[in-house]
Amino acid sequence: MDVCGPALPVDPRLPGEPTVLEVGRTRLWLGRRGVAVWLPTRLLALRIGGRAITGRGTPTYLVVIVVLWASAGALFQGVELPGRTAVGAVLFAVFQVSRWRIAQRRDQAAEQAVGAGAPLPLRSAVRRVGWWYLSSAAITFAGGAALCAAAFLTEPQFAWKHWYPPSVAIGVHTCALAAGAGATALVLGRVLRGPVIAEDETSRLVDGLLRAEDPYRFAPCAVYAVLAMPIFVVDWAWPGPLGWSALAYLAIVAGLQVTGWFVTRHRYRRLPPGCYGR
Repeated sequence: MDVCGPALPVDPRLPGEPTVLEVGRTRLWLGRRGVAVWLPTRLLALRIGGRAITGRGTPTYLVVIVVLWASAGALFQGVELPGRTAVGAVLFAVFQVSRWRIAQRRDQAAEQAVGAGAPLPLRSAVRRVGWWYLSSAAITFAGGAALCAAAFLTEPQFAWKHWYPPSVAIGVHTCALAAGAGATALVLGRVLRGPVIAEDETSRLVDGLLRAEDPYRFAPCAVYAVLAMPIFVVDWAWPGPLGWSALAYLAIVAGLQVTGWFVTRHRYRRLPPGCYGR
């Protein structure tokens, strides 16, 4: 396969070939960054087009997740069980990992065509991701674990309203936070230590850009801070110190991640001239 040649529309059943939809998504992605091409290169079409939320298999996973969430909602309405939002966090993690695996399969097809390069030095890979995101992830899971531990140690200030003990609700949400940490680590591990997939300077630049965007695209850890944190589920903490600490935690995590996303978009708002296609 000529990875630097234009991604002409081909039979999508052929191994390693981008689909027409992937070519179109890549054109739009490049156009938003100041590059106008009619047919992007095959390598870029595989890697960029394969990351769209409407990519191969993703709608199917989304339908399954929505059905499971609706079923879980009906179950929680009929039976008093702990962890409704925790279930949402776990389903979100499953969906994001499914999307990530789809993107990785397209990366593997590109890698087979050009060969796997050496991984970036860790310091360079960390700079690509940026400290805004890494700080947000660290605070999300380390701070979330601390809040879960504090919730375990805090006694309710009034009579508990449910048939199950508070520790069960806290434990379910702690497990959901751990699931989010696992999903985030899966993405970050590949972003930081995965091989460079490139055959010229242009595709190397795009490889670095995808490394910067992938954590926000596939591992938005601030979502887990909102869905999996048990403080407001175990509602004795409001408006005490633990509740205010939880609010500060949410504001910091969300602020860091949103700021990091805007910084990343600004840094790569325009791509330099290169071989993007024709």
